[in-house]
Amino acid sequence: MSDALPEPLPETLPEPLHVILLTTANPAACLEAARTSLSRSPAALHSLTLRPVGDRFEAVLKLEGGGHRAASRMADMLAAWPEIGSVRLEHHLVRK
Repeated sequence: MSDALPEPLPETLPEPLHVILLTTANPAACLEAARTSLSRSPAALHSLTLRPVGDRFEAVLKLEGGGHRAASRMADMLAAWPEIGSVRLEHHLVRK
């Protein structure tokens, strides 16, 4: 076992990438929900994908900035849309 101490954490951690996964039967409504929610959020859209999964669709929104609370509020706004079946929010720290 080494007596060396681990390197200290950097002063600032990388800005997290927030990932919101949605399921829906109506892809057009899902895109409208994403557009409306983004217009009310300080977060910026990094990417958006929409793909069929069986008889439903899965959307993945990746957001930058805005912080954890803004991402959580956006996930709550999306979950309130009647056409959205489920919402999952993840926070990823990405080292560059």
